[in-house]
Amino acid sequence: MAGQSWSEKEVDLTIDTYFTMLRLELDGEAYRKAEHRRDLLSKIDRSAGSVEYKLQNISAVLDELGGVFIDGYKPASNVQGLLRERVTARLGEAADLRRRMVEAAEEPAPTTAVALGDAVAPPSVTLTTPALGRSRVARMVDFHEREARNRSLGLAGEEAVVDLERRRLAVAGRDDLAKEVRHVSVLDGDGLGYDVRSFDPSGNERFIEVKTTRYARHLPFLVTRNEVDFSEERPTQFVLYRLFMLGAAGMGHYELAGSLRSQAQLEPTTYRGLPNVG
Repeated sequence: MAGQSWSEKEVDLTIDTYFTMLRLELDGEAYRKAEHRRDLLSKIDRSAGSVEYKLQNISAVLDELGGVFIDGYKPASNVQGLLRERVTARLGEAADLRRRMVEAAEEPAPTTAVALGDAVAPPSVTLTTPALGRSRVARMVDFHEREARNRSLGLAGEEAVVDLERRRLAVAGRDDLAKEVRHVSVLDGDGLGYDVRSFDPSGNERFIEVKTTRYARHLPFLVTRNEVDFSEERPTQFVLYRLFMLGAAGMGHYELAGSLRSQAQLEPTTYRGLPNVG
């Protein structure tokens, strides 16, 4: 079948497999991706690599639709038109899956404290946005926005970063600075452009913005204009900590130091407007 376009039956079987795994992931149930892929390969005449890429395509479409996607299947562009149409239609029919995405975004954070380790390398992924000239996709779920508004989750992530910064400074022999790490979003309020004020071992201030998700490291994060502007004003001191899989076995974080305009792919999603009347 190499070189031939995927049929609607093949596409639907692949979506079936993906949605089954996604439901299990959203419910916090253990599963093996390899077993589900093998079962799919027994039903269609495609290579393992081709199936893997198709599953990544589904992640890309779910991202466009505003949903969450499976950890381990980072979004891959160059999506087949039929696949986009079928994922869109199938998600529209799957009210239970859309509801579970919303519930996952709003679910309270773990009640036990979480401990972060060393940062990992930022993931290599391209922001998935509709190409010029192509009909825009109606967003069916506002997972990213809802999760960003989940104060319980955000607070848990920020507290984990405060703990990490204090431990780092203590290990560096700077207990004096560790005591000065400040959770500014709680103690001073929002709007400063960062959540945590910390230091490097030399005593230089570090301003940390924290973005937290329970799911894949490849999920996009939302930042405000104020946060982006502050990162440009203090590029040598600003760092964004992206926490992923919070509270799960694969929990970790990566860091983006410097101006977000240079360190991240930014897509404007909201404008503040008034009538332009002469």
